[in-house]
Amino acid sequence: MKKTARAALAALALIGTVGLASCGGNDGSADTTVAPTPEVTVTGQWARTSPMATTMGAAYMTIATNVDDELVGAMVDASIAGMAEVHEMVPASEATDGESMSTESTMMGSDTTMANDSMVMQHVDKVAIKAGTPLELKPGSYHIMLMKLVKPLATGTSFEITLKFTKAGDVTVTVPVMEDAP
Repeated sequence: MKKTARAALAALALIGTVGLASCGGNDGSADTTVAPTPEVTVTGQWARTSPMATTMGAAYMTIATNVDDELVGAMVDASIAGMAEVHEMVPASEATDGESMSTESTMMGSDTTMANDSMVMQHVDKVAIKAGTPLELKPGSYHIMLMKLVKPLATGTSFEITLKFTKAGDVTVTVPVMEDAP
């Protein structure tokens, strides 16, 4: 075989190899999706004015996220309260937390009953939040319980709460103190 014929065969072999490589196995369906960065939006936050004789208070808000996430805790500055926890109201007969608190003992006489079954508050370790479905923390449901208040929550003041999420991490919001929900 002549040099020209060998060069031509080598060129054809190279073109064929490159052609096969470009067709091989990549049908354009490779998963190049990048998981979205968790984003949390908090709206309608407020805390109820607390009576002068109590050491507890509650904060409420609506939380939305773009990915499935979990609210796993809350913190406030020590100048506001000794601790903050995520709580929920449940009928006393359904309470699973050995340290449940009745509404009568914690909210200074605000007696909440439901079908002759008193309601109690209990600490929850986490609350699932479905992407695109807001979680409403509200009276009689989930809320942030503020315990060991340094001083009563006064109307017209505000404070910061840091919410803790499994995926989104810490999110700090300013909470105004009001007589009633906005």
